[in-house]
Amino acid sequence: MTDTHTTPDSEHVPASALDRLIVKVGDGISWLYFIAVVISVLEVIMRYLFDSPTSWVHETTLMMVGLCMLWGGTYCMAENRHIRVSVVRDLLPKKVGQVIDAAVSVLTLFFCSGLAYAGFTMVKKSYFDPAGNFRILRSGSALNSPAPTVVKTMLFFVLILMTLQAIIQLVKRFKILTQGSDADSKE
Repeated sequence: MTDTHTTPDSEHVPASALDRLIVKVGDGISWLYFIAVVISVLEVIMRYLFDSPTSWVHETTLMMVGLCMLWGGTYCMAENRHIRVSVVRDLLPKKVGQVIDAAVSVLTLFFCSGLAYAGFTMVKKSYFDPAGNFRILRSGSALNSPAPTVVKTMLFFVLILMTLQAIIQLVKRFKILTQGSDADSKE
């Protein structure tokens, strides 16, 4: 498989081993989009040419696309390609910008860890009923797949990864603040 990325600049190269792993896994997970398109086309053929619609394609494609979109958050953090509005920050002196970056990293850590805690609560409820008995939450459709549990579990896993990424980025930002721009080139 060839590398499908555009030529990376130093700002968008995964900085840590975790980031490199996330990008590598994400490149594999992205094939779920292709599979979703293929089975959707097959569903259209089955429905309109053979008058024999399936009961599983819609739910399955929703789950696959949802899993890809969830992974996209951690993937964007890994490549430092998330959306940011930096108009004001770019006008400030370099040191002030670095302080702002560190403050944003602290806020990101709180946000990701808070969401991870909420994700844990959702996952727990999708695996156990209120009495504490094991049961997997199902969709309730004709297929009655475990898709809600799969998606909630993936959400929790991605939020744990994003929390770890936020910790790594925070450490990097503090190194830049305390040691200067040399820490930036060592990463």
